[in-house]
Amino acid sequence: MKKVTIQDVAKELNLSRNTVARALNNSDTVAYETRYLVIKRACELGYLKLAPAVLNEFKLKTSMNDYKTIVVLARRELCAFWNSIIMGISDEVNKNGCKLRLNFISDEAEENLTLPLDFTENVDAILFIGVFTNKYTDMILKMKLPTVFLDQPANGLGGFGYNDVIVCEGKNSIRMIMEHLTSQGMKKIGFIGDVTYCESIKQRYEGFLDGMRLADLSVDPDIVTVSHKADRYYKIEEVEETISAFPYIPEAIVCANDDIALYVIRCLRKRGYRIPEDVAVTGFDNIEGLTQVESILTTVAVRNQKVGKRLVQQLLWRMENPDFPREIISIETQPIIRMSSIRNLENLG
Repeated sequence: MKKVTIQDVAKELNLSRNTVARALNNSDTVAYETRYLVIKRACELGYLKLAPAVLNEFKLKTSMNDYKTIVVLARRELCAFWNSIIMGISDEVNKNGCKLRLNFISDEAEENLTLPLDFTENVDAILFIGVFTNKYTDMILKMKLPTVFLDQPANGLGGFGYNDVIVCEGKNSIRMIMEHLTSQGMKKIGFIGDVTYCESIKQRYEGFLDGMRLADLSVDPDIVTVSHKADRYYKIEEVEETISAFPYIPEAIVCANDDIALYVIRCLRKRGYRIPEDVAVTGFDNIEGLTQVESILTTVAVRNQKVGKRLVQQLLWRMENPDFPREIISIETQPIIRMSSIRNLENLG
């Protein structure tokens, strides 16, 4: 079916394209009666870019009988990093004339396989934000709804193999950070992150290993901590315990994300170490709140809002193309070199 454009609506009503465009945006520069006629005809023709708020004001529904409802399932542990992704999701959902429902899933609900109360009411598609257990995701996948995941378990098991997954690239970005560290002569480099948790953390560890291999350096397992932790090193107590177990403090510590890097910096400073003079520290995600606290932190930028928009775009495409092969999509990230990993100022360039 041909996609309906503003020009199509304008031709139907014998109006200028500019007038129709302003009417579809519900501009007060167009008379109410004209706006109503334009929006009503756009709905009848199947124009899909009307915001739900505009349709609701005129008590109109789309040609699909109602708005498509997209449900986002997210963990309660969301931080600023995830919030900005949800903002991108919301923008793209509104742009495409859909409705958004956001449900936060507690650990207890996940363990007991409990769905949100209104989950089964008028749900057309699902977005998973963060990694849930295979049992929980498989329970929802049995509903046969179009589903897209942001990230997936490190083992890739469960129903994920039958649904689209978007992952923020980590291997190449960390390999580039490793090249930055080793080019300064650093050899004893550690890593902290729960690689058993998700694909993105696993990729970051693979980038660390690649960096060591390309620099012809041996990995010292005594300063590499990748095992599972209850809070995945998102609590300072777990990071304190990890660093205390190191037989010596490395020249550099590559952290799986900014949260861990912040805790590592605090723990090292508490012990009297200087960053980066004594120990270089790097993170991942470029979380705005954390990088304001530690503005020197070397990290990797993820275009969060664009990731959110891409999730919705993939979900809408999947709704229209349910029989196409499932996809795993990698979103490019960008290393940001700051002072926390620079031993000499001349290396900043």
